[in-house]
Amino acid sequence: MSHTLLPRLAPCFVTHNMALGGAQTAVLRYIGALPEWVRDRTTLYCQSADMPLLEKAVEAGFRCGAITREAPGDPSSWFLSYGNLGGLPERPTSLLLHSWDDAGWRYFSKAYAGRRGMTVAGVSQKVMDRYRPWMRENGHLDGGILPPPVTEFCMAKGELDAHGRIVVAWMGRPLEDKGIMSLPYLLKENPRIVVRAWTGAGTAGLAHTLRVQGVAMEQVRKLARKLGVADRLDIRPLDFSALNYRHRLEGCHVLLGNSRKEGFLLTAAEALSCGIPVVVTNTCGVAEFIRNGRNGYLIDWNDNPKRLAQAAHRAILRAVKLDPVKCLASVESLSLGGHYARAYGPVLGRLTHSSLRHADARVTFGVRVHDGVPEEYLEDAMNSIACQTYRKFKVVLLVDGPWELGERLARRYDLPLVCTGLKADIEHCSWLHRQAVAECDTEFYKPLDYDDQLLPNYLERAVRTLDEKRADVYGCLLMTLADGEITPRLHWPNKPLHTMFTGNSDDNMLPHSSALLRVKSVLKAGNYQERAVGLGADDYHLWSRIHQTGGLFFRDDEVRNVVYRIHDRNSLNIRRARFGHSNKRKQQFLAGAAVAGIALGVAACDNEAPDPGPPAKASKIAPTDAGTQAGPVDIDPPHS
Repeated sequence: MSHTLLPRLAPCFVTHNMALGGAQTAVLRYIGALPEWVRDRTTLYCQSADMPLLEKAVEAGFRCGAITREAPGDPSSWFLSYGNLGGLPERPTSLLLHSWDDAGWRYFSKAYAGRRGMTVAGVSQKVMDRYRPWMRENGHLDGGILPPPVTEFCMAKGELDAHGRIVVAWMGRPLEDKGIMSLPYLLKENPRIVVRAWTGAGTAGLAHTLRVQGVAMEQVRKLARKLGVADRLDIRPLDFSALNYRHRLEGCHVLLGNSRKEGFLLTAAEALSCGIPVVVTNTCGVAEFIRNGRNGYLIDWNDNPKRLAQAAHRAILRAVKLDPVKCLASVESLSLGGHYARAYGPVLGRLTHSSLRHADARVTFGVRVHDGVPEEYLEDAMNSIACQTYRKFKVVLLVDGPWELGERLARRYDLPLVCTGLKADIEHCSWLHRQAVAECDTEFYKPLDYDDQLLPNYLERAVRTLDEKRADVYGCLLMTLADGEITPRLHWPNKPLHTMFTGNSDDNMLPHSSALLRVKSVLKAGNYQERAVGLGADDYHLWSRIHQTGGLFFRDDEVRNVVYRIHDRNSLNIRRARFGHSNKRKQQFLAGAAVAGIALGVAACDNEAPDPGPPAKASKIAPTDAGTQAGPVDIDPPHS
């Protein structure tokens, strides 16, 4: 069996075009918000040759795993943004709804008619409320709210000059529903106002839309001339930068978003992220972020452009006085440079089926890696976690090596970190798991090393078994990955589980790679060793202490749901060189030490179980007395 048969994480974003618009801009930013390891595996599939927005984004540094106009052959999931699924292979599918107006409803309900079981998210609560009955009728899952992220986080608001001139920013397509016809009336209301209007008049994709936009542009210019305000209506062509808005907003005092209906209205969020207050209609999704008198004002839409302008004028005069700092703070959760990943990362992870952290977690994975290991091995271990069919888990990264390495990897995977901060050594691996268990706040703990991969149903089966049997430790048999082939690992474990509790670590029949542990049982038994002490003896110490304190073990011999990678950096030879071989005096000495450790552990359990304390995002505690023994640098954990 080839290792390529293991599931691969490869989400694919499907969009109709990359011309110009909030939906296309949002797609690029969603991809940019993915954890780096997911982004490197993500494909952007554009179904049209109309891609000026994408071309400019690539010039500005946008990147992902692949960009294509041909349907990818083997993605792991689809992420639809106005995309067409016709002719594509069946995959788990997520749909992001951008619009809640009638035109959007007609498109989505027709384009995805007959589809069932998709994970559906919306850019705002207004969008989700509009489509919730449709979702129920078609058996779609609620994926949550996913507003588009903003790229700026700066102060760009202009200072009011001596004459009190007010620069109002306006961005959008030149259509009546976008409120463009009210702009000349707004200028007529107040001679101090200048409108800087960025329009996408020259882009559309459809010839009909181009004609409609052209007519609207001529009408608004004609009205401005009639009212004598054309010199204060600064109409500019909207450029194609999806990653940079500041240059459009620099020096403005207020942004006006006066559309009839908007799923979100990204331009308003961008203005707030530049410290500029906004005036928007209640029917825009971004209204959920607006607090009157704090970061802007909400107004009602009016079909009469003159009355709409009057309402906007009153709100603008109040908004121009608002504190830019409060505007900035109001969208910190939307900023890619702020807390977007923390606020909306779980939703984005659900939609791409790539999440390593879930809010209702019952299992904590402690994934260990050391300095010097090929990082693609760690990538494969993370991939196998993300592909689990059971989703109630979260992950903490355990790094044996300098903090620079640990923090870089933690950023790449967007994970909390436990790090030794020391030169990597084979004896540190036990302490890393010990620390992770001490900080664990879930029911179960799964140790996983960088050279292990789990088959998709491992966790589902393991949790179900522990629940049904009320056991404390679950294990299973192994597969071996060597020279590109996966084969059953037959030579170990090769004896019944009950034969291993002899006090001699040579008799260990429970692969650490396959273990899922009940946390309270591990803490009661005394947790892992402070440092690794032998050829697999550190794991065996824990098994023995759990056994002595009445823990129940189960090894699932019907499945081989763990793949152990054999490679040139496996530690078996180095461990043997340092700790001795089976049946020799040094190994017998270590077995004696194991028995002594068991006795001490049981005595400690009779008093009080260790308090794990609150969960931590990062630990800077170094292993006690670790790294003092000379010897080869860490290579790999024991598996036999």
